[in-house]
Amino acid sequence: MSKPSIASRHPLSSLFPRPSALAKQRLYSAASADGRAPSPPQDDSNTSIDHIPGEPGIDLREASVCDFLSSQLDTTLLDELYNHLWLVARKSGKNVDPLNKQRVKTREIVAAEDIRLHLVWHRNKIYIKPMPLCLLNFDFWTTYLPNPAEEIIPPAGSSVSQQRSSQPTYDRKVALGFMRSYALLVRHHVDFVLACEFHLFPTDFTWEEWSKFIASFRHIEDEEVANRYHYGQLRLSRLDWAVRLFRPSSATTLWFYELPFWSTGMYVERAIAPFIFGFASLSLVLSAMQVLVSVPEEGLGFSGIGASSLAAMRRAFWIFSVMMLLLSGLVWILLFVIPAGVLVWQLSWGFKHRGKISVNANRGNQA
Repeated sequence: MSKPSIASRHPLSSLFPRPSALAKQRLYSAASADGRAPSPPQDDSNTSIDHIPGEPGIDLREASVCDFLSSQLDTTLLDELYNHLWLVARKSGKNVDPLNKQRVKTREIVAAEDIRLHLVWHRNKIYIKPMPLCLLNFDFWTTYLPNPAEEIIPPAGSSVSQQRSSQPTYDRKVALGFMRSYALLVRHHVDFVLACEFHLFPTDFTWEEWSKFIASFRHIEDEEVANRYHYGQLRLSRLDWAVRLFRPSSATTLWFYELPFWSTGMYVERAIAPFIFGFASLSLVLSAMQVLVSVPEEGLGFSGIGASSLAAMRRAFWIFSVMMLLLSGLVWILLFVIPAGVLVWQLSWGFKHRGKISVNANRGNQA
């Protein structure tokens, strides 16, 4: 028995019915046959608009909409690094903590319009792109992000078919992946409150309205979304190493995925703590070695039972210095061995699961 296609399992009507739309505006026709901007409607409806919802300066021509969606949703750098991301992240698109858990992990939620930073975290911050209003609009999805199985196919040889095929189209999988990320971020009422507090939503609606709207997006699988959303949260420090190792052409620098320091003072503030720790450790080791060398062997009193108080003091200082050396060595071993062990385990796990998505997709195509 063949497996149902992605399009038939998730038609637009089941994901996003018109009554559940959170942006209620009606759009004019997408574009005229000659590619010019659409003409205004003949009625006086206050809910009809001739621009992208939330973007009054961008008309509804398909080329304009495609450029807008590319600027808002394209992750060119991550797509270029896709084949190597298993080295730095877990390959699971649903590896996304809801907003309340982000706060439990003491992460500050930062609204960032740069899509490259969406679901990227660093230290105590996680960056999330605010929801574009157009993705909450039913007409926008049916016109510019339609399900291929639901598109109306004109008769063969029709001029409409030729004009439609010549128009640029945008990859629906990218939008589905972005919407699923929000379905995972805002799962509970407290997540909804946090999303409103940090201005992640472009308009006002209730928790009940959001729940009805987003419910079906939670059931989208990894093979139904764009490559970037085969991964969930990404750590910025590891993305920096991916850029340094693989040198993608779309990277703005050869050292960082995103510049972490905007001034010399910030860099010095972050670097001073490990520098002081290393300096203090080295000073302690050198001092202990100096004590060991300065105490003569015959003054340790290990052989004599009735050792003098001076010999006992020298022996105590010598033993303490040896203990400090061993302790310093143990601390440095733990600092390197434990992270190295965790890194090796993560790399082995990633290597075993690096082809999971493509295997599932191939099985679905062959069924």
